[in-house]
Amino acid sequence: MSVKLDAKTVHDRLTSWLVNTKPSWEGLTVAPMDVVLGSGFSAEIFFVDVDYTEAGQHFHRTLVVRRQPQTFEVVFESDLKLQANMMAALDARGDLPVPPWVGKEDDASILGAPFLVMGRVEGQAATQRPNYNVEGWLTQRTPAERLTHFTNALTALAKLHEVDWQDGFKFLNRPDRGAPGLEQYLGYLVDWHAARGQGRKLPIVDAAMQWVLENRPDNTDTCVLWGDPTPSNVMWRPDGSVAALIDWELAALGPRELDLAWWLYFDDLFSRRFGVTRLEGLPTRDETVAIYEKAAGRKVGNLDYYDVVVALRMALVAVGAFDRQVSLGNIAATNTSADNNLMTLYIAEKLGLPLPELGNDFRDFMRNLTPVEEAAD
Repeated sequence: MSVKLDAKTVHDRLTSWLVNTKPSWEGLTVAPMDVVLGSGFSAEIFFVDVDYTEAGQHFHRTLVVRRQPQTFEVVFESDLKLQANMMAALDARGDLPVPPWVGKEDDASILGAPFLVMGRVEGQAATQRPNYNVEGWLTQRTPAERLTHFTNALTALAKLHEVDWQDGFKFLNRPDRGAPGLEQYLGYLVDWHAARGQGRKLPIVDAAMQWVLENRPDNTDTCVLWGDPTPSNVMWRPDGSVAALIDWELAALGPRELDLAWWLYFDDLFSRRFGVTRLEGLPTRDETVAIYEKAAGRKVGNLDYYDVVVALRMALVAVGAFDRQVSLGNIAATNTSADNNLMTLYIAEKLGLPLPELGNDFRDFMRNLTPVEEAAD
């Protein structure tokens, strides 16, 4: 049972932590907040306003506090430490747009869970809810402006892939899963598949796991991967430049094509797969690949293979989401959507497998993708 932390306790503890973590922030004050942590309604992300003086200059900033999720794990081995290490390493470089790094705390007793703190970035992401192809600020941009936005994001992605992973990113290396690169990445998926499968049969997911192991390409490179490059994780300024790349929960080492395929997968999901017309000006699949290749100064290969790999990863995310909904009582354990959903439909199309049935079970699954709140502790 977690302990409920009232707003004053959260304020006082966070203030004390910031004073100790950032001694150069003289005269630090934290504005009053109304965040209450615990009791089943835990805020995993919240904002705080601070004032301080550093090197004789006064600053008023908004900080973002992100706590380690305390709910059912959907992403396998989700760890705030990985995100913190990525953000700190990228911020230290200074040549890639990420939120300003403040610090991380492992002691769960302070705010009820480990947490990290970063600076808030002014900008707008392309939202998934509502679908950015249908509503939101991107619909108000001209086709040329939309192309500029996406081109700049893909250019930033290509720049990330030029980073030498041995220069500050060795923490991404998991030698227990094989050599750095595709072998290690697939080792992670094997472990994820085993953990989520729990001995049950998932015909499409299982077939995809076998296929990616048996059809892996040769001569792949090893890059620092963002892991979750989507328009919803890019913060753009009004002029179309990239203010920040956010959400590093899935960072890893592997071939650059994995990130590019992930971007393409979500582009397809939020347009064709959802039955929505892509906004005019947003690049097509071929145009996206060309933009990335121009920015990277090299060709990419085997995208058909990587399409299946990233779809498998999303299918494993869906299995986690399915299990979470069952645990909350949102859907029955007999629901078939763990292996019959939009993610497995994509895989079945790619591999020529029988297409899954997306019937009432799937509609119930989709209806509950935003789970009901857990009962108070």
